[in-house]
Amino acid sequence: MKEQVEMPEGERSLGGFVTFEGYDGAGKSSLINGVREMLTDKSVRVVGRKNEPELVDISRVLEREDLRHHGNVEVLLRIALEIERESIISRSRLNNDITICDRGVASLISWFDYLGVPRDPCERLLQGLMDYHSSALTVVCAADFDTCWKRISSRGEQSRKEKLGKDVNSKYFTMYEANILRYAETAANVVFVDTVDLNLAESTSHVVQALQSHGLGLS
Repeated sequence: MKEQVEMPEGERSLGGFVTFEGYDGAGKSSLINGVREMLTDKSVRVVGRKNEPELVDISRVLEREDLRHHGNVEVLLRIALEIERESIISRSRLNNDITICDRGVASLISWFDYLGVPRDPCERLLQGLMDYHSSALTVVCAADFDTCWKRISSRGEQSRKEKLGKDVNSKYFTMYEANILRYAETAANVVFVDTVDLNLAESTSHVVQALQSHGLGLS
């Protein structure tokens, strides 16, 4: 991995910004790790919601088994998490060749559907996040629900959502997929990567080619 060197603010240029989307079990983590391993000559930072100090406390509240928020409260917490993550990404882009966001605004929007919460009261906040992510290349890990659920079921640890079971997650998957397709219709830079029929090396190469074609600091 390329050593990160912090530049004086006046000399800094923004590194590439990539968001990985995909339902639970679609292969995001494996693909992100594959991309990092292939870009050993670049400084790459992954900004996930469970590994950043500014985000950990919010994530823990969202995953608490003994606490069930009202749907409006939960979506506000999830919006707060993404606004905090936005500032982390902005700082990271000043000092890294590539900043990867593990999930983005398309996943956030899907929570309104999962919880049956209307979007209208939060539309300004959501639009701000959508505008921010519009500068990213969005990589969608495309996998069918049966494949996702098989991978989810094999995990030793599951999220609160995953513990709701196959039938509920099947409904969520349909909602998520619809949101991803709508997002792809409006966003400029969305790439779908087959994470079922392609092996990890093939899908990783597909992503790196997409990064190169979008000029995200890989020349």
